[in-house]
Amino acid sequence: MEQMLDVLNREEEISLDDKLEDIDEWDSLGYVAFLAMAAEYAEKSIRASEVRNAKTVGDLYNLVAGE
Repeated sequence: MEQMLDVLNREEEISLDDKLEDIDEWDSLGYVAFLAMAAEYAEKSIRASEVRNAKTVGDLYNLVAGE
């Protein structure tokens, strides 16, 4: 979750249930930053389509965690 706060350049806490559409910082830059973070920290290649289908922070977390 800490990396996600960095990706979003956000100081406010977020939860797995937070909807991405409600997070102002989730924009095209956040999207690209998330893909880069996933590749660097999780050593995973996540398809852009998987990120586009994500609705919540938890969905993004599951992509990185491989769940």
